[in-house]
Amino acid sequence: MEFFAIFILTFIVWMILTWNIEFLNIMVGILACAFVSFIFSKEFKFDRKIFEIKRYFYFIGYLFVFIYYMIKANLLMAYRVLSPRLPIKPGIVKIPVELKSPLARAILANSITLTPGTFTLKITDQFLYIHWIYIYTYDKKQQKEKIVGLMEKILKKVFE
Repeated sequence: MEFFAIFILTFIVWMILTWNIEFLNIMVGILACAFVSFIFSKEFKFDRKIFEIKRYFYFIGYLFVFIYYMIKANLLMAYRVLSPRLPIKPGIVKIPVELKSPLARAILANSITLTPGTFTLKITDQFLYIHWIYIYTYDKKQQKEKIVGLMEKILKKVFE
């Protein structure tokens, strides 16, 4: 089961990356993907949850939410850079995380880091330590809402 799932996923990625439907390209893709699948099928154990289609729709929704936060953070950062007063109040905040999956926590931390004005310093099982360029509030609940927002809730639906 793992061999075929990895083969299908890698072949889809192969076809998207090469964007070529010539016979030779398809044959090389099949051979390369079969080789990769043979090597890595022993390493990966798929859970039945990975085949639930609704998780993929949630992930697509997550991408739109992430893009919204990215645009918002870029506009705020442009304001800070162009402002003559340089309105910054930097600090490190400790944000509690409810995500159980290490992959979900890593995706959340990287998403936070990719938005300008924040940088994830450390990931633990229960917390993210984030450098924030402007600390609006010292209330932990409001800090979490400002930094994490909807991203954690959607990732929870995707990974748990």
